[in-house]
Amino acid sequence: MAGEEIIPKLERLSPEFALVAALETVPVLVNKVAALQPKKDWLPPFAFYISDTDNEDPTLDGWSGLQAYSGTLHLVSTSYRGLQAMCLRARQAIRDMRGGVYSTPEGDLTEPCGKILIETADMTQSSPDLFEKEVGYYRRMYTIRLNYQTEEVFPDED
Repeated sequence: MAGEEIIPKLERLSPEFALVAALETVPVLVNKVAALQPKKDWLPPFAFYISDTDNEDPTLDGWSGLQAYSGTLHLVSTSYRGLQAMCLRARQAIRDMRGGVYSTPEGDLTEPCGKILIETADMTQSSPDLFEKEVGYYRRMYTIRLNYQTEEVFPDED
């Protein structure tokens, strides 16, 4: 239609639930992964992530279906040795996402739900190791990049 702007689905699924599910395969991170900042009552070890981008690549006749997500992952521990071990396990958990299919958690039916297929997953250290003097914790940051495809499930479907 002339003059109509082509936009991606507004109900596009975010891969954040898949990122959390993968990181929670690391035993010390079970129920210890949050968006934006750690919960106030959490003591290390824990992880939090800040999303940067979540885009779908356009093609000449619409959208490609391949979507890209990037974010910064912060891993925090009380000891440097603990930080190193957690980082190794987290890196493996992200690598293991490749080719994985993740289903959205059950919840509010007004939210988009469905499945995400992770095509590629990469985790690159993006900061030096830090010692947070104010709290006595060690922290390392990583850039996470995921390429994925989605399959939405609507409430009236089985």
